[in-house]
Amino acid sequence: MLPKKIISLRVNEQVAKDYLIKRFSRFSISDIKIDKTPLGMRVVLKTPKPGVLVTRGGQTLKEASRDLGAFFKQEPPHIDIEQSDSELLDPEVVADAIAFRIAKYGPMKYKIIAHRAMDEIMRAGAGGVEIEIGGVIKERAAHFKFRPHGSVMPKTGQLENFGVKKAEKQLVLKRGTVGIKVTIVVPTQGLEGVKFKDGRESKGTGIGTPENEHKEESGTSTS
Repeated sequence: MLPKKIISLRVNEQVAKDYLIKRFSRFSISDIKIDKTPLGMRVVLKTPKPGVLVTRGGQTLKEASRDLGAFFKQEPPHIDIEQSDSELLDPEVVADAIAFRIAKYGPMKYKIIAHRAMDEIMRAGAGGVEIEIGGVIKERAAHFKFRPHGSVMPKTGQLENFGVKKAEKQLVLKRGTVGIKVTIVVPTQGLEGVKFKDGRESKGTGIGTPENEHKEESGTSTS
């Protein structure tokens, strides 16, 4: 019985997180933690702009607390707001922004959108960034990977020690689904003696840097 209860609890927590993400989508939520304590449930919302959420989403916070209490059949939980990384160093927020831009300007603008996002991230001080966009982008399913030249991007080992953070989003359009994956190497003190180079200065025209400024890998599905 215990494994079933654990699975049920995890499923309920995921349903609650999905609800909170949808409810607070306009406030750039980067992470959600739900903890059960002897005093009740505690929910932590992380956002790069906590002040905006507190001032503009006060009523929404109260309603969300009541809804969660009813869902879990207990007292409404206390919802705390915490500061997350800069929005340009938060892959969850960046992935949401890329999805919004693709929905607004169309999937054919994926190169400009990816290049612009990488420039902004590197200027914010990231050690490296990699953006993957796949799905029904053109006439058929395809997969594209973007990474600035000279970008630091650890692939193996304890990636959290290198400050590697990842996020994935799915954008559903009329022509099909577009998948977005963002990986960012944020400044970290986890490794002594290892220093990441500062992000290069962008020399683009404001619509993404010249094409030869970035490394792009692409693959097209044959199915």
